[in-house]
Amino acid sequence: MKVMVGVPSYNNAETIGFVIKQAAEGLKKYFGGGIIVNADGGSSDGTREVVLKTQVPDGVEVQSFVYKWPIPGKGSAMKELMEFAREKEADILVFVDSDLRSITPEWIYKFTKPIEEGYDFVAPYYIRHKYDGTITNNIAYPMTASLYGKNIRQPIGGDFGISAKLFDVYLKDEEIWKSNVARFGVDIFLTTTAIAEGFRVTQTTLGLKIHDPKDPAASLGPMFNQVVGTLFMLMKKYEEKWKHVRKIDEVPIWGESTYEEPEAVNVTLELLKIRAKELFAQNEEILRRALSKETFEGVKKALKTFDFDDVLWSHVLFDGAIAYKDGILNEADPLVPLYFAKTADFVEKTRDMSTLEAEKLIKERAKTFLDEKDYLLEHW
Repeated sequence: MKVMVGVPSYNNAETIGFVIKQAAEGLKKYFGGGIIVNADGGSSDGTREVVLKTQVPDGVEVQSFVYKWPIPGKGSAMKELMEFAREKEADILVFVDSDLRSITPEWIYKFTKPIEEGYDFVAPYYIRHKYDGTITNNIAYPMTASLYGKNIRQPIGGDFGISAKLFDVYLKDEEIWKSNVARFGVDIFLTTTAIAEGFRVTQTTLGLKIHDPKDPAASLGPMFNQVVGTLFMLMKKYEEKWKHVRKIDEVPIWGESTYEEPEAVNVTLELLKIRAKELFAQNEEILRRALSKETFEGVKKALKTFDFDDVLWSHVLFDGAIAYKDGILNEADPLVPLYFAKTADFVEKTRDMSTLEAEKLIKERAKTFLDEKDYLLEHW
């Protein structure tokens, strides 16, 4: 098996050297060598210099290039890494993020071994703090599980293993790479496409994920727009796949699961509430058109108390998807204040819970979305 590790980056000089070193040791230990390729977005902090200066074992080749695809973003880097892997005739491509502080050499093995055993797509299964991954927990996970019927816990985890069979599938439509797939929409695109196109998917245990998390109210608005916009776009593309799904199937988890409480991630609750109200006021008219009357009134009530239950939240996202399909919404951005409000609700309800206890609420959310799927089908 010829294994390539792809590392997209942009101004990650402080962390990428560690990622390259761990990946190189994994390639050497488990495969006798391999190639690591960094696709950079034109960093100004010396990221590529760090990559190329990192000491790696004999048999491991390291390359770095600035991607040429004109849209700046993580997806553009990953697109060209897949093209590079295809040219090099790699059998397996492992993507790892450039800000990881918890990656070990074993991660490379854990992403590649399931593919050697016949899987095509390997999603990460790691432990994250209850407030790390709010877009995953509130949107990407429950929507993916309820729509496509696969219980993949980290559909936008950032780190993936893919078989060479998927290269052509992901790259065949160049137009899709002119959308938010070229940015942070890429992870939900990779996961959804693998499921919807019928490839064998699994998850691999990686323990704790420690990286550079972001405070949702301060910095996750653009990421929300890109991820959710892509999710809505794919719902249009694959509606004949998800319309008939009525249950959530468990997806195998490769490896032994262990648990330890992750390091805390700070969320500024008051800022979430302030931003939710401010942005709702700015987007009230478009939201009145995008949401059903019942959903809109429910949202206005929730913004007074920040008690935002999962049934109402599912209707917000389902209405948003329908408005996107019908051209009322051209992007997901007007829904950002409601994401902030839902995140505030989750923080309020879980402040005294451990991550493991909070996890139960997130799993229940996916079941609620499935239970409410008739609402989506009736209005779609």
